[in-house]
Amino acid sequence: RIAKESDRNLRRALLMLETCRVSSYPFQDSQNIELPHWQIFIRDISQSIIQSQSSEKLMDIRSKLYELLSRCIPSDIIMKELLMGLLPFLDNVIKNETIQLAAHYENRLRKGSKAIFHLEAFIAHVMFNYKRYIDEGIVDNL
Repeated sequence: RIAKESDRNLRRALLMLETCRVSSYPFQDSQNIELPHWQIFIRDISQSIIQSQSSEKLMDIRSKLYELLSRCIPSDIIMKELLMGLLPFLDNVIKNETIQLAAHYENRLRKGSKAIFHLEAFIAHVMFNYKRYIDEGIVDNL
């Protein structure tokens, strides 16, 4: 179960195994496998993007991104997890645009030197697109 939850990533699987051992040892068949805290943190960021699209929220998210980057979470992983966290909340019309935006900004991440600028630009663009679709009435309220 840990291998499946960690997406076959050995490093992540070891961290999850360690977390499970701390929470309950000996292991049980029904034991919950907890996600790493940084992954939960990124999922919370994804949910807050959907809940509110404002400049104040963007500044709040920027400080959270700084915290993730200061804890040595790679920017490409942050981008991937943000996208995976956003997709379940998006309508099919917006999903395609968001995936294209993620690819565009991930390319910029690899070419650029300041990851925070590209991550923040991606989030601002997603917020703009989502707000535009809500205002036009295309997206059902989730």
